Amino acid sequence: MIEFVESPTNFYLGRHVNPNTGEQVQGDAVYYDSRDLATHGVVVGMTGSGKTGICIDFLEEAVIDGIPAIVVDPKGDITNLLLAFPDLRPESFKPWVNLDDADRADQTLDEFAASVAEKWRTGLADWGITGDRIARMKNGAQFSVYTPGSDSGLPISILHSLKAPARGWAGNEEMLRDRISGTVTALLALIGVDAKPVEDREHILLSNIFETAWKSGQDLTLESLILQTQRPPFAKLGVFDVETLFPEKERFQLAKSLNNIIAAPQFQSWITGEPLDVSSLLFTPEGRPRVSILYIAHLTEAERRFIITLLLEGVLGWMRELEGTTSLRALLYIDEVFGMFPPYPYNPPTKEPLLRLLKQARAFGLGILLATQNPGDLDYKGLSNAGTWIIGKLQTDNDKKRILEGLENVQDAQSMLPLSDLDRVISTLQPRQFILHNVHDPTGPHLIYTRWAMSYLRGPITRQQIQQLMADQRATHRPAEVIQTAQAAPPVAQGYAPQAPAATPAPQPTPQPAPEPPSSAPTAELPPGFNMIPPVLPSTVAQYYVPTEYTVERSVRNWEELSGQAAVNVETRKRLLYRAALLAQVDVRFEDTKTQTSEDRVYAFVVSGVPRTGRVKWEEYAVAPFDPDNLEPHPLTDAFYADLPPALSDSAMLKALQTDLMNWVYQNASVRVYWNPQLKLRGEIGGSKRDFLVRVQGVARQQRDEEADKVATRYDKKLETLEDKAQLKVQRLDDLRSELDARKLEEIISGAETAWQLLRGRSYYALSRTSRMRRYTSSATDRLGLSEQQLATILEEMDETEAEMEKALHAVEKKWADIAADVQELALTPYKKNIHVDLFGIGWVPYWDVLVNGQPVILPASGQVDRAE
Repeated sequence: MIEFVESPTNFYLGRHVNPNTGEQVQGDAVYYDSRDLATHGVVVGMTGSGKTGICIDFLEEAVIDGIPAIVVDPKGDITNLLLAFPDLRPESFKPWVNLDDADRADQTLDEFAASVAEKWRTGLADWGITGDRIARMKNGAQFSVYTPGSDSGLPISILHSLKAPARGWAGNEEMLRDRISGTVTALLALIGVDAKPVEDREHILLSNIFETAWKSGQDLTLESLILQTQRPPFAKLGVFDVETLFPEKERFQLAKSLNNIIAAPQFQSWITGEPLDVSSLLFTPEGRPRVSILYIAHLTEAERRFIITLLLEGVLGWMRELEGTTSLRALLYIDEVFGMFPPYPYNPPTKEPLLRLLKQARAFGLGILLATQNPGDLDYKGLSNAGTWIIGKLQTDNDKKRILEGLENVQDAQSMLPLSDLDRVISTLQPRQFILHNVHDPTGPHLIYTRWAMSYLRGPITRQQIQQLMADQRATHRPAEVIQTAQAAPPVAQGYAPQAPAATPAPQPTPQPAPEPPSSAPTAELPPGFNMIPPVLPSTVAQYYVPTEYTVERSVRNWEELSGQAAVNVETRKRLLYRAALLAQVDVRFEDTKTQTSEDRVYAFVVSGVPRTGRVKWEEYAVAPFDPDNLEPHPLTDAFYADLPPALSDSAMLKALQTDLMNWVYQNASVRVYWNPQLKLRGEIGGSKRDFLVRVQGVARQQRDEEADKVATRYDKKLETLEDKAQLKVQRLDDLRSELDARKLEEIISGAETAWQLLRGRSYYALSRTSRMRRYTSSATDRLGLSEQQLATILEEMDETEAEMEKALHAVEKKWADIAADVQELALTPYKKNIHVDLFGIGWVPYWDVLVNGQPVILPASGQVDRAE
């Protein structure tokens, strides 16, 4: 059984293979520093080479280290990540084994599940992997399977990709034009139009529609895009009239083709579901890492390119809002990149954004991992940005030739030493054997044998099985249209921020037509306390009439729902009654000089009964903010008015109430700002907790990696000293007793010493040294029996030093995990100079006078005030 060291940043991938014999080097673990993946990786290998296995190994290790991932899964293999069973019991495997495999094995389902469980238990044990490690991986992230264009898994909506950029157009022109170009290319490809930017008029027209809308901050929908294709919001394209360059009749044909997309019933599954939002795909609202798998096996080639292009453009936009880092922050893995990144002159819509990611993502800690079994379909010049190449068994000599050409490009780009003898080694590769070429590792390339995957690799999962796996998440899933419209009045503690998505106000209902005026003489006795003539108020007192939002019929339905009674007999006298209340609205600007951010919020109140003392508990009367344009200074029709409470007819009292409101807002209004005291990081006003957690985790990860390097370097020096001592002892062994074995042992130590003198400052170098020491200890035990007591003591000291290093690295990991989790909330209060009264005066609130079941009832006619009551 192989032993390995758990350490921050280090991915445990397998063991070394002797390139001369092809045999695995027992006890010699292969580690890969996660930071090296920030310069991206390419995995190539034919079917049966073990390509899927090593890629899943990478993803499993990333999850254990808290690194989120977005996975594009064209075949359904990577969904196997969800099949991880820490208990390794047959009952866990049984629902997922292939029935055909059981039949071929001539076993019952129970027997085959038991054999698979035993196979996985034995295989993992040989690699030193326990159920605890599987549980760490399984619980390290939320695993979600999205099925765009289908409701089998979690549905995903493409509408988010058409929205205007949140950060605006100015200053982001180049980035947004690239995004528009990719989106339009993919959209046209979806209707079978192979249009090139700058050259084809279809592309030019749609790109200008996008740019015109986004410049003005307007969101696009597919419907508006189709309508504007027929009637563009501009008269010219360049120096030509739109009609000259693209006649209306031909524009109609393009609009018709676009309309066919949304007219198809199956297209509804493309616009319902969670938004295609990269931050949400990578992290839960609580900041927990996610592995979001986009299962696209059911899509056509055009649909695949469409959704992948939107995803890649989304990743670019998300990435550019990040701070730089030297650590791996997130991973984008494409399981089969065939057709997405072909060589010149082919240029599918996926190629340009993928090339930009390969060139730019390193600075932001975003790693790109691409896999393919078709080496001839890759643009190797573009892939010269990839620093890690993992090469498995290839099908043809031409494939091998293409790979060697690709490695030469990498070699030139990275100024590496010449690669030697790879041609011969590639020809002899066996399943699960790979050449690992990492430009950051001066001792490579290495021939490795991949470790056993913790996930059950059962092959592609069907959409029916995905539905089963996602049942719990689907139960809590809210469709996109619900997310976009289901909003409530904001809490008083936060107020209303017009520009802050987290505090969007409840939408103002469209006012109903003015009610029929009552007759000059009431047809029934007025309710007590109401008069036909409004009270006379001082000219200094402002008056506002709250708009009528509910019809009488709607108000009756609301009464039924609230009272739980049926309105059997209703007499709708259509008499509008007004009750006076204190209506107030305050604009507040919050400023944070430390982050140079600000946010405006609005606080609105309707106080139905003002006490004589003039003391109001304002928090009890909060309502959603009013649109001042919807408030009228006069009633829209004749109405009846309630008696005015004494406190509202007293100018001095109203002035005191306004002062009291200003003081209450100053003392109670606040916005939440997130804060990490140990890292001294402060979030922006209005920023989400998830975004702040992601930022904190990135900074903490980078500092953790740096401290882990220092710890590993310190122990590496100790191990080097012990190696020197061991070499001296071996040289003094009795040549007559074990001359041959002593020479072999001496070769191991002296050769290792020469090679590893080059390696300093990276934690996985030290781990590789300890891995070599395990092999050395085993050799000494077998060949010499530790007859030299002093040598045995040194070897024991090596083991102790290794154990100390592992413990120290665990302490580093825990320390920074605790620091990253220390997220606190600060309440930021406003300056008095930033508090302004927008509305303050008598608010006349409308009601309907109705007889319900023979009893007079006064029903609210304003939904906004109704919610407050």
